[in-house]
Amino acid sequence: MTEGRLRVSTEDLHTAGVGLRTVATEFEGLDKLLDAYDRRTVGHKLLQERLQEFSDGWNDNREKMIEEIKGLGEVAKTAGEAYTQIDDELYKALVGDKSGKSRTGKDQK
Repeated sequence: MTEGRLRVSTEDLHTAGVGLRTVATEFEGLDKLLDAYDRRTVGHKLLQERLQEFSDGWNDNREKMIEEIKGLGEVAKTAGEAYTQIDDELYKALVGDKSGKSRTGKDQK
């Protein structure tokens, strides 16, 4: 990166936002998976108890992680949209375009 310049791929930011929301959704479903393991599945009572203890502790941490991941995904998505809007507005200001279309030809919302 050139010193004093910020280069951002808005497409990468959008992709990251979508990916992070997908990760959060997958984490949300893990509690059902861990709850499905019972003594018959695991085969040993003590092992099943330890797995349940881990699952209970993991649920608290997992919920915190889900919120953080969702928040980061939303920040990435919003940043990508903001950079795109700024880029389009700068482009229009430089070329004197007042048509309301972005430099990609799409109507601005």
